[in-house]
Amino acid sequence: MTKEQLKEFNGQNGKPAYIGFQGKVYDISKSDFWPNGAHMGMFQAGEDLTEKIHMSPHGEKNVFRYPVVDTLEDGTAAETASSDTVTPNSENLMSDVDKKMIERRKWYRKNHPHPKMIHFPIGMFGLSFFVQILAIIFYLVDYRASFNIPMSSAASVVSLVSTVFAVLFIVPAVASGALSFYINYNGFANSTLKKKMAGSVVLFIAGIIAVIAGIVEFTDYTSFIKYNPIFSVYSLFVLISFAIITFIATQGGKITWPEDKN
Repeated sequence: MTKEQLKEFNGQNGKPAYIGFQGKVYDISKSDFWPNGAHMGMFQAGEDLTEKIHMSPHGEKNVFRYPVVDTLEDGTAAETASSDTVTPNSENLMSDVDKKMIERRKWYRKNHPHPKMIHFPIGMFGLSFFVQILAIIFYLVDYRASFNIPMSSAASVVSLVSTVFAVLFIVPAVASGALSFYINYNGFANSTLKKKMAGSVVLFIAGIIAVIAGIVEFTDYTSFIKYNPIFSVYSLFVLISFAIITFIATQGGKITWPEDKN
């Protein structure tokens, strides 16, 4: 297949999406990350991407996951090029913007702030949920500790403190996610990234409501002693927050470990 013939397979108008890489043609039609033959607003199917694949945050290894359907004539057989190096020819073809983008990606790949920060709200919301489940169990068995303070109420306080920290950690997690969005994906959001963004906003709102509800429910000492975690607005929004954080984590998993459509 020549490069001119490859242009016909651009993934648009029902056509399959092929890309050229190192003298071979790969069929990426089934990838969720190439809708209509476009990838992250940076790459287009129907082209030889040998000289551009280094710009991808995932590197060249992801290309090899897809089936080879043909060989590419006049392809650049950059067999010695790695995902972290740039061939002399591509160096000459790159603009200053591309070079700066590669440098930002190298820094991000080394430091990875978002994967580090996102685990804090995930862990804290998870702790809030499971401790609140314990509070419900304690309430059902009516187990009381010393000073006549129900264990269910004590557990709910621990859950509330965890929720407060979870909400606080959402801010740096979302900020680092926005940085990742800008650097890794050039500001282009596919459906998976959009779901993560929307979920993060909803999670922040649900978390704030949970904190406010918990503070209101535990303000009065008498209500604290008689606190019922089953009929509790706080319990409801802890459940909602846990469901949302699970949804966001699932979307993140799809980006880290992308799957092809069936």
